[in-house]
Amino acid sequence: MADQDLTKARLLEAAGEEFAEKGFVDARVRSICRRAGSAANPAAINYHFGGKEQLYIAAVLEAHRCQMKDRSEEPYNPSLPPDERLRAFIRQFLENVLTRTESSWQHALMTREILQPTAACEAVVRESIRPRFERLLEILGQFCPDAEPRRLYALAFSVIGQCLHYKIARPVSERLIGSETYASLDVEFLTDHVTNFTLAALGQGPPLARDGEPAVGSEPSHGGRRAGAAAKP
Repeated sequence: MADQDLTKARLLEAAGEEFAEKGFVDARVRSICRRAGSAANPAAINYHFGGKEQLYIAAVLEAHRCQMKDRSEEPYNPSLPPDERLRAFIRQFLENVLTRTESSWQHALMTREILQPTAACEAVVRESIRPRFERLLEILGQFCPDAEPRRLYALAFSVIGQCLHYKIARPVSERLIGSETYASLDVEFLTDHVTNFTLAALGQGPPLARDGEPAVGSEPSHGGRRAGAAAKP
């Protein structure tokens, strides 16, 4: 790695640690430079990033990228039936939220940014979150082709909320049912649960039986049929 690239990488790492610890307002450029080592100085920050605010945005984007890079990201296949695409979306979402990285500055910075959004949040939404959200809207739109945008947004947030619950409510949930039992709610189990629950609610899958599993041999509820299936003459 060239010296310039090494300095830039060290500044980004040091900035991430500083911003995660203190937030954007209280973080100090000179403190970031001290963390980055002897080759770093305020002029280097301006040269590589254009200033403190742009450095913060770069650090948040890097934090999000690092949290995503080790997760499976299967190529989106629009030719698959919508129920299969919904399952793939839910699985990838759960893989993201169930991976525990609380000790890293990346996790701390993203948590801080979610609780106190800045211009960096806009960048993350634009570059990463919005494309996935629009993909989910497209899938749900195939199930509910006559739904107005407000209804589709609510449906999408219902799916997202089911997945996010297992991250946001984890501290309380572990105390309710025990950490060992909570750990048994793994990606495979929750992917099946959230997908089956959502499809049943949309009338695109069988209703849930008394054991909580999809009823064997049942037709989709509410008289619906799986999206993409041909209507009977």
